[in-house]
Amino acid sequence: MTCLFSFAFFSSPVTVMGFYGVQPTDVQYAMIVIYGSCVAFLALDFRIVKYFAPRKYLMMALAVNAVCSLLCFHSRDWTLFVICQFVQGVTCALMSGIVLQLTFPRLESTRARVIAYSLLYGSIQISVPFYAIYSSVVLHFYDFNWLFYGFTIMLTVLAFVVLLTMNSKARFTKKIPLYQVDWVGYLFYVSFILISGYILIYGRQLGWFDSPLIILLGLSNVTILMLFVSRATKLKRPLIDLHIFKVKNFVIGLLLLFSFYIFKGSTGLAYGYLEVILGNDPLSTIPIWIAVIAGTVLSMFVTSRFVLMGFNLVRMIIAGFGIMALYYAYMILFVSVQGETSDFILPMFIYGVATGVLFVPIVSFTSSAAPPKIALNASLIGILARFTGFTTSLVLNNEIQLFSKSAVREKLRETLTETNPQLPVTLLDIQNKYINAGSDIYTAKGASGAFFNKLVGQQILARATRDYYDLMLVGLIFIIAVLLFLPQIRKVVLRLKKGIIPY
Repeated sequence: MTCLFSFAFFSSPVTVMGFYGVQPTDVQYAMIVIYGSCVAFLALDFRIVKYFAPRKYLMMALAVNAVCSLLCFHSRDWTLFVICQFVQGVTCALMSGIVLQLTFPRLESTRARVIAYSLLYGSIQISVPFYAIYSSVVLHFYDFNWLFYGFTIMLTVLAFVVLLTMNSKARFTKKIPLYQVDWVGYLFYVSFILISGYILIYGRQLGWFDSPLIILLGLSNVTILMLFVSRATKLKRPLIDLHIFKVKNFVIGLLLLFSFYIFKGSTGLAYGYLEVILGNDPLSTIPIWIAVIAGTVLSMFVTSRFVLMGFNLVRMIIAGFGIMALYYAYMILFVSVQGETSDFILPMFIYGVATGVLFVPIVSFTSSAAPPKIALNASLIGILARFTGFTTSLVLNNEIQLFSKSAVREKLRETLTETNPQLPVTLLDIQNKYINAGSDIYTAKGASGAFFNKLVGQQILARATRDYYDLMLVGLIFIIAVLLFLPQIRKVVLRLKKGIIPY
């Protein structure tokens, strides 16, 4: 959970934009930087962690993380913040690798590994709402940079715990020198991830392929990918063994992970709706986040029991997508310009349940489809699929919302004209309310127009949100239908071997 703390800085994008003076796309790309940095370094970390003594390695990560936090605490420079996010992504991967090495090789039975998978992935899923609660409380009383102060305190406490409890000479394995480590492959990999993120996030703002920069970056990325694939097929110990893609059910599992993160990423719209239309302050959203956490924890517990009892993984995945579809159907019915926070506790609980039901079966299905010799690569590619799904969800949110808002705005423009007899009546009604509240005629007249525009903006956002959820619901129904009519994926048997380290 400490590894994932860095993602708490993005719990309130509006606060980040106000503190650093940046655009929404800049905040999104900073998220891509820390996530992509973590994903890329995990592929390298499983070799490095066998060279260093774990306590020294972990203390180094904590120290670097604390230095980055202190730098950001005393600075308002956006470039420095993004650089620190990249470094903290590396330390997040490093700390995660040690935690996983401490845990999974020591679990002898399949039962223990299923429970450990549930705890690990449950922690990952509840980390976002958990730290959103923390950041909401801090931002209610302090400035944004005090999040870094709290992080530094947590790292300091953890460092003392590590010093007191870990053996300085203990190792996971015999010391393995850092020979035949694919450093060049890592540089290709991380460059490809960060450039892809830049193209996807800034593409719309720069005009996609009308921009020379986007064309240049796109060609560069194709070249990097070709070099990476060529290198991986020739080396004895590549960064990632690409033979894993020859396993059909593994590829299906990747597509399921990718799809799951696209559907999961749409909750940003729900939080935006609560903030913009219902006027929730961050503290008022805490019950929503608690509902998500409760739903995830409960469903993770129940799902792990079903996995242990030998229930078919694909059927559980279909059930999970069905529950997710129920969440979207509820939101389509209840998203409007009027409502209460309490109306959305149930759907967000349902969303948490769907998340808990889906994640462990999908990951178990993907890992089990891979041959044991290259199972580690399944985990590394799996986290890349999750990252890609997350990034794609950001792009889809931006693009579909843009088109949907434009369509709704055009429809409203056809109706809200000066010849519409209802328009002056509505404006006069708003104006009278301002006069009754004590405003003079001139102030009331000016304020009525501004208030009316605000109401129209809320209608556009609510309609665009429902349109987006309509598309997501159709996508879910399509995936459920595909899963029902693919008989070969039901042959995957649960295989969570002792040597498999999940990511």
